[in-house]
Amino acid sequence: MVLEVDRAVVAYDGRPVLDGVSLKVAPAEVVAILGANGSGKSTLVKAALGLVPLSAGEVRLFGTPLRRFREWRRLGYVPQRVGAGSGVPATVAEVVAEGRLARRGFLRVASAADRRAVAEALEAVGLAERAREPVAVLSGGQQQRVLIARALAGGPELLVLDEPTAGVDAASQEAFAGCLDRFVRDGGTVVFVAHELGPLRPLITRAVVVHHGEIVHDGDPPETDNDHVHPHAGAA
Repeated sequence: MVLEVDRAVVAYDGRPVLDGVSLKVAPAEVVAILGANGSGKSTLVKAALGLVPLSAGEVRLFGTPLRRFREWRRLGYVPQRVGAGSGVPATVAEVVAEGRLARRGFLRVASAADRRAVAEALEAVGLAERAREPVAVLSGGQQQRVLIARALAGGPELLVLDEPTAGVDAASQEAFAGCLDRFVRDGGTVVFVAHELGPLRPLITRAVVVHHGEIVHDGDPPETDNDHVHPHAGAA
């Protein structure tokens, strides 16, 4: 398995946000984590990456317990609604090049392979022609694509994205869907949090619905973007 979450419990100020959640993701799957606002879906992926602590349970990445996992180059992560430039003047290519640091380290000079990976990642998200421009001049959707390119530049096996299309224009959503399609066809695995699926729907192999900190559906994707909020949750 690429990712295994076993009976995970997360609590904030004593209030449970995840309550004994278990999830397994196999290689080459595209798993959508769905649910209403406040359901715990983003907390689930953050717990899986060690970004929030578990009160109980265990996470394994590529078969290794999270507490011992060190092969971060195998993982690409795109957080929710974070400005690509992070307030620091930088070009598009410079931000994407940060994705190579896990592979080459901070002290080594970028190699030809690093530069090629950056160029390929920018091509994948449709921003090759904007490489020398400041990130600050891009639209919100384009900045999100820069963050995806940064994750892809590291050559990950697993790509984890937290609401990658939230507030993103239609053109960027289509470009993102095409990028993910190529990543999966090349053998990658994807886990992403979403409130609506849009153009990503045809790529999904499995949908997981989170409701009040519990998984209430794990199987076929919903037929519409409204199906993941009410029917399965009501059944639970």
